[in-house]
Amino acid sequence: MNFEPVILIALLACWGSFLNSLAYRLVHENSFAKLRSFCPNCHYSLAWFDLLPIISWCILHGKCRNCRQPISKLYPLMELATILVGLRLIYVTPPNYLLAYAIFCSALLITIRTDLQTMLISRFATLFLIPIACALSLIRIKNHFLLPITTLAVLQGALFGYFILYLTNKLFWLFTKKQGMGEGDMELLAMIGAFTGPVGAWVSLMLGAILGSFIGVILIYKNSHHAGSKIPFGPFLAASAILYILFQNQILNFLFY
Repeated sequence: MNFEPVILIALLACWGSFLNSLAYRLVHENSFAKLRSFCPNCHYSLAWFDLLPIISWCILHGKCRNCRQPISKLYPLMELATILVGLRLIYVTPPNYLLAYAIFCSALLITIRTDLQTMLISRFATLFLIPIACALSLIRIKNHFLLPITTLAVLQGALFGYFILYLTNKLFWLFTKKQGMGEGDMELLAMIGAFTGPVGAWVSLMLGAILGSFIGVILIYKNSHHAGSKIPFGPFLAASAILYILFQNQILNFLFY
């Protein structure tokens, strides 16, 4: 029996669990002071058997063992998403680009997690990764760079991603006198542009707008949101960027050929 897929899935699930912990700590002050994982409600330190990705959440019926308060469904969903994204990346991405795209998709998954739960986007998962994208575009191993775009395209993508949303937000304010989106969304699209270039940033923005509009209409129709309520745009941008990386050839062929 080949155990390689099982081991790979287990490792990806553990990585998803780590991303969950990192996402929580990035948007909560002083959470890095506590090294062990803990319940976000009662701060009870979790034992190893409480940290089994997906499995522990199911066994505990989505509640903390100590305080019995509900644990967000985002925890197992994050771990499941990491498995699915990771498997697709590993089996379709050229080996020399795998490190860059693993960093990129991990940051996007963290952004989805934090923006959905707190409507906050950490700069550690967006703006601070732009220099890393520049570095990856310059490093060559066995005649292959670690990022499939040039350093110039990294900078162009970052600038394009930031300013297209900046200008959109200014126009929205001009006509409505309301804030359309936050600084975090602009920095997120700048980071997406840094890893995918201007074309990737543009496609991610278009897909994110379509996906966000579609989900927004559904939520309003189901009365879970009213027309004036805020729906974070970051998760749709991040999810679209992940789709772009995982299905880049198919998306570009559909749009341009």
